[in-house]
Amino acid sequence: MTYSEKLTALRNLMKEQRIDAYIIPSADPHISEYLPDRYKCIAYASGFTGSAGTLVITQDFAGLWTDSRYFVQANEQLADTGFRLVKLKNQGYPEYIDWLKEKLEHGNKVAFDGKLASVSIAKQLIEELQPYKILIDGTIDLLESIWQDRPALPAGKAYLLEESIVGENTISKLDRLREYLKKIRANYHLISSLDDIAWLSNIRGSDVKCNPVVLSFALLKPEGTILFIDQNKLSDQDKALLSTQNVELADYHNLQQTLENLPANESVVLLDPKRTCYAV
Repeated sequence: MTYSEKLTALRNLMKEQRIDAYIIPSADPHISEYLPDRYKCIAYASGFTGSAGTLVITQDFAGLWTDSRYFVQANEQLADTGFRLVKLKNQGYPEYIDWLKEKLEHGNKVAFDGKLASVSIAKQLIEELQPYKILIDGTIDLLESIWQDRPALPAGKAYLLEESIVGENTISKLDRLREYLKKIRANYHLISSLDDIAWLSNIRGSDVKCNPVVLSFALLKPEGTILFIDQNKLSDQDKALLSTQNVELADYHNLQQTLENLPANESVVLLDPKRTCYAV
């Protein structure tokens, strides 16, 4: 499909699901800036390949909000796609929310894929649009149904670095982090950001081009840590080493089930709202 045809297909899905505005952020479930191919949603939908931006689609307008680093590139790549460049005035601020407040009417519906939006962005959408009687749905992935041959999650090998290289072993880092959790009276800490997990676990991978990270989540518990990862990426030797560090391995896709099973009245979970996705 051409980009214009993709835009038409998205608008048809929006009509079917009674969505008045659809938001596509540049992110993945770890709120990364640089993305594995599966989550290059803006590039797939519009042809824009910059590392920062947000698409907003309505029935009569489709725009890319991005900053001055990409003005020239965006104008070139969006030509004849049906999308138009909207130049951000304040880098890092979601100015499209103000545009939606002016554009939409009471009872209109805004949707997005909660795996691609941070908690903080989703919260801002809800807090700023709901007073205008605008409905928010953060559970809809419209791209999945039209993206033929969508890339699978990367399956490259991961590996652990030795303490002589990184300067501190994982046990020491986990102990220091738990001391902080005690001070703020949190007994769980969910980490989604890949660079933080790389530091904490001394793990490296090749899941994102030019970034030595591996797709994973980490959950610190009162006793022990769970690393959610495709275990086929790790050697038996590295698995054994993580076990000696009291790090339990779980399937990458099991995070939701694990979180749902936390003790409801006993769990205080620390997370970073800017680096944790709304779906989680």
